[in-house]
Amino acid sequence: MAFMDKLGQMANKVGEVAGDTFDYGKAKGKIVLERGKIKDVKEAIGEYVYNAMKADDNVDLERLRAFCAEIDQHFDEIEKLNNDAKQSGEDLSEAFGGNE
Repeated sequence: MAFMDKLGQMANKVGEVAGDTFDYGKAKGKIVLERGKIKDVKEAIGEYVYNAMKADDNVDLERLRAFCAEIDQHFDEIEKLNNDAKQSGEDLSEAFGGNE
């Protein structure tokens, strides 16, 4: 039984280590999602400005700043994912043409 206990402990350790390793595919997918969110916010900015200018020629700068802050949060998340990848020996920027 001692052998089976040791084997079980080893399996648990391997599972823990595997859970801590960097998942390139998952990180790449998250970056794609973040880039999509950035695109959505940029489209929302354009729609907002167009509608505001058409309605009363007045754009709320605080609302634009909020849009920009949201975009910055998405860029920060992309940067974090890229940094995590680099620490794990991966380079996600190559997956997106080096633009990240």
